[in-house]
Formats: sequence, structure tokens, C-alpha cells
Amino acid sequence: MTRRGAVPPVLRRTLVSPGGHCYRHCDGRIRSVHLRSGLPGVWTVRACPTGVVSVTSYAEWTGRDPLRDVQRALQRATFPKTLVRRWDLRTATREGPELGREAERFLARQRPRRGLRVVYWRVYPFKAKDATERRLMLCRRRAHAHPVFFAGDPSSAEWGCPICARRSR
Repeated sequence: MTRRGAVPPVLRRTLVSPGGHCYRHCDGRIRSVHLRSGLPGVWTVRACPTGVVSVTSYAEWTGRDPLRDVQRALQRATFPKTLVRRWDLRTATREGPELGREAERFLARQRPRRGLRVVYWRVYPFKAKDATERRLMLCRRRAHAHPVFFAGDPSSAEWGCPICARRSR
């Protein structure tokens, strides 16, 4: 936790979300996956086994608003970049009681001037030009240095990450 904005382990544990099920297109369990990035905070993606993303969140323990950095990082990892729209990003400051008893005690001892800033990115299903339903998908293949977000049709047998599709040609 030496980096400015890094989230202490006590607060990191409060960000872990319980499972749940994907009821829209499958009955698989939704998992929270932590992603690597160059930013100091914690990236978490909630996705079902097929890769359909429910919500992506980035948390940083800072007084500044990390929204611009998060938007840039998402645009670098998203194909097409136009999926990252400003109005789909929400920022919240999480403090004390809403984080749980352990975190509340930690914050009382630390007396921080800053809260835990969380940026949420949610892309709702939408219709493509060809009238097929599209959802935000996540490709986490080991061939990628970073995760890749893309718009895909989860019911299609031939959906795939645009980067993986380019490599297979």
C-alpha cells in the first residue's frame, strides 16, 4: 500500500461482492474478478461464466476524482472505444458504516481526509445496427496483457474478442 491511492487490505475486503446468478441469458454464477492495471486502485469486474459483464468498478483511496483516468483506461481496453460513454460511468464516495464494522473501525483510527472513491461502469444491453442484442463482454485469455472488453451477442455461437479474432486469421 505504498502507492498513493492504493486501497488498504481492510477496505479491499469490503469491496468483495457476493456471488449471485445471471438470470438474463444463463443460470451461471456471477463471479467477481480482480483485474490488473497501471492505476493504483482496485479493478473488479462482475461477470458470468460466458463473459457477460454485469458491472465493472474501480476503487481508489483518494481525495481526487479518478473518473478521467478510469475512462482513459477503459477506452484503451474496450473495442470499440465508443462503448465507454461518460454517462455510463458513475462515481461514489464510500465511507464508514456502509463499508462494514471492520472498515469503519479502521477509518476511525486513520481519520482520513479522503474517502474510498469508486467509479462504476455499467453498459446495459443494446441493439446493434443489424437488430441483434449486444452486451458488454470480457475476454480474459492469457494471450492478452490486459483484459479486453467488447460488444458481443452471448447467444451467438461465433462471438469472440476482436483481438483474438484478428490473431486467428
